[in-house]
Amino acid sequence: MHSIEFVASARKEFLRLSKEDQRRVVAVLERIRMRPYAFAMRLSGSKAYRIRAGKLRIIADILEAPARIVVLRVANRETVYLP
Repeated sequence: MHSIEFVASARKEFLRLSKEDQRRVVAVLERIRMRPYAFAMRLSGSKAYRIRAGKLRIIADILEAPARIVVLRVANRETVYLP
Protein backbone atom coordinates (compact mmCIF):
# COMPACT_ATOMS: atom_id res chain seq x y z
CA MET A 1 0.00 0.00 0.00
CA HIS A 2 1.35 3.43 -0.96
CA SER A 3 1.67 6.23 1.59
CA ILE A 4 0.51 9.72 0.62
CA GLU A 5 2.57 12.89 1.00
CA PHE A 6 1.88 16.49 0.01
CA VAL A 7 4.49 19.03 -1.08
CA ALA A 8 4.07 22.37 0.72
CA SER A 9 2.39 24.16 -2.18
CA ALA A 10 -0.07 21.29 -2.71
CA ARG A 11 -0.95 21.33 1.00
CA LYS A 12 -1.77 25.05 0.74
CA GLU A 13 -3.94 24.43 -2.33
CA PHE A 14 -5.69 21.58 -0.52
CA LEU A 15 -6.43 23.72 2.55
CA ARG A 16 -7.94 26.46 0.36
CA LEU A 17 -10.57 24.04 -0.99
CA SER A 18 -14.06 23.83 0.46
CA LYS A 19 -14.64 21.13 3.08
CA GLU A 20 -16.70 19.14 0.57
CA ASP A 21 -13.89 19.24 -2.01
CA GLN A 22 -11.33 18.30 0.65
CA ARG A 23 -13.40 15.23 1.56
CA ARG A 24 -13.63 14.29 -2.13
CA VAL A 25 -9.85 14.58 -2.59
CA VAL A 26 -9.16 12.51 0.54
CA ALA A 27 -11.63 9.83 -0.60
CA VAL A 28 -9.97 9.61 -4.03
CA LEU A 29 -6.48 9.44 -2.53
CA GLU A 30 -7.55 6.68 -0.12
CA ARG A 31 -9.07 4.74 -3.04
CA ILE A 32 -5.92 4.86 -5.15
CA ARG A 33 -3.52 3.80 -2.38
CA MET A 34 -3.89 0.12 -3.24
CA ARG A 35 -3.72 0.31 -7.06
CA PRO A 36 -2.59 3.80 -8.07
CA TYR A 37 -2.03 3.01 -11.74
CA ALA A 38 -5.63 1.83 -12.18
CA PHE A 39 -6.95 5.34 -11.48
CA ALA A 40 -4.11 7.60 -12.65
CA MET A 41 -3.16 8.68 -16.16
CA ARG A 42 0.38 9.76 -17.01
CA LEU A 43 0.75 13.34 -18.21
CA SER A 44 2.37 13.52 -21.62
CA GLY A 45 5.96 14.74 -21.49
CA SER A 46 6.16 14.37 -17.71
CA LYS A 47 6.74 11.81 -14.97
CA ALA A 48 3.65 13.03 -13.11
CA TYR A 49 0.18 11.49 -13.15
CA ARG A 50 -3.29 13.02 -13.28
CA ILE A 51 -5.99 11.79 -10.92
CA ARG A 52 -9.60 12.92 -11.29
CA ALA A 53 -11.60 14.01 -8.25
CA GLY A 54 -14.86 15.41 -9.63
CA LYS A 55 -14.15 18.88 -11.03
CA LEU A 56 -10.71 18.83 -9.40
CA ARG A 57 -7.48 17.32 -10.63
CA ILE A 58 -4.68 15.95 -8.50
CA ILE A 59 -1.21 15.99 -10.05
CA ALA A 60 1.07 13.49 -8.33
CA ASP A 61 4.24 11.45 -8.67
CA ILE A 62 3.84 7.74 -7.99
CA LEU A 63 7.04 6.26 -6.57
CA GLU A 64 7.70 2.55 -6.18
CA ALA A 65 11.01 2.27 -4.29
CA PRO A 66 9.50 3.74 -1.15
CA ALA A 67 5.87 3.00 -2.04
CA ARG A 68 4.38 6.49 -1.91
CA ILE A 69 2.27 8.98 -3.80
CA VAL A 70 3.59 12.55 -3.69
CA VAL A 71 0.86 15.11 -4.39
CA LEU A 72 2.27 18.03 -6.38
CA ARG A 73 -0.87 20.06 -7.13
CA VAL A 74 -4.56 20.06 -6.30
CA ALA A 75 -6.71 22.49 -8.27
CA ASN A 76 -9.69 23.01 -10.52
CA ARG A 77 -9.35 21.28 -13.86
CA GLU A 78 -9.26 24.61 -15.74
CA THR A 79 -6.25 25.94 -13.82
CA VAL A 80 -4.26 22.91 -12.67
CA TYR A 81 -2.24 22.57 -15.89
CA LEU A 82 -1.25 26.25 -16.10
CA PRO A 83 2.33 27.13 -15.04
